[in-house]
Amino acid sequence: MQDNLKSDAPCEDRSYGGLENMSGFLISLAQAHVYNHFGEELTPKGMRPAQISALILIRENPGIRHGELAEMLKLKLAYTTKLIKSFEADGWVRREQSEEDRRAIQLYLTPEGAAFVDAMKPVLTESDAARPSGLTARETQQLMRLLRKYLGMDIAGSSAE
Repeated sequence: MQDNLKSDAPCEDRSYGGLENMSGFLISLAQAHVYNHFGEELTPKGMRPAQISALILIRENPGIRHGELAEMLKLKLAYTTKLIKSFEADGWVRREQSEEDRRAIQLYLTPEGAAFVDAMKPVLTESDAARPSGLTARETQQLMRLLRKYLGMDIAGSSAE
């Protein structure tokens, strides 16, 4: 029975049935490719993509609210809550009550959290740069620009073109 699940045909001889023309499918495959490489580099250091991304966003947006962080990362609120609690347990993030709205909680990196981000950011940058993509530098810049446009991320200064 297991032999029926295997095939000797290479992937290039397989049909994607039109999926190769669907942006969601291609983005999903690209994400899996990036995360697999990311995992090889950073998972042994105890980091997953959403974790380091959240810490970087908290660092770059001191006082960000929990819901804003979830929205920026396109994560569910419950998962973001779990992340924040783990960051607090690790001593990387502290919560403060907002002075403007006493119901709101703002997030800040602790000095330990900032040191951890400082140590991890170069590893993340190197991991991204080392990922074999088959694209030229110009094509990579174009891909980044198009992905930001696709996601509605109009960020000043983020284009290297």
